[in-house]
Amino acid sequence: GWELQALGAYFAFVRHPFDDMTSAQAAERLAKDYGIVTIPGAYFGTGLERHLRVAFANVDAEQIAEVGERLRQID
Repeated sequence: GWELQALGAYFAFVRHPFDDMTSAQAAERLAKDYGIVTIPGAYFGTGLERHLRVAFANVDAEQIAEVGERLRQID
């Protein structure tokens, strides 16, 4: 249910799969329950309520892969 929507040099926008959550609620859940810190997409403008911004400027390839694995475990 996770969809990569845009990829930049140091960040990505992903669409979250939670129909009943705002981007702020989804970001809070990821941080509290899975240790993944994101920024709610709604902070960046209208139409981004189902999106999260994931920054990866300060992580290595192994840590990026770990985030993908954590996302696959979320129900």
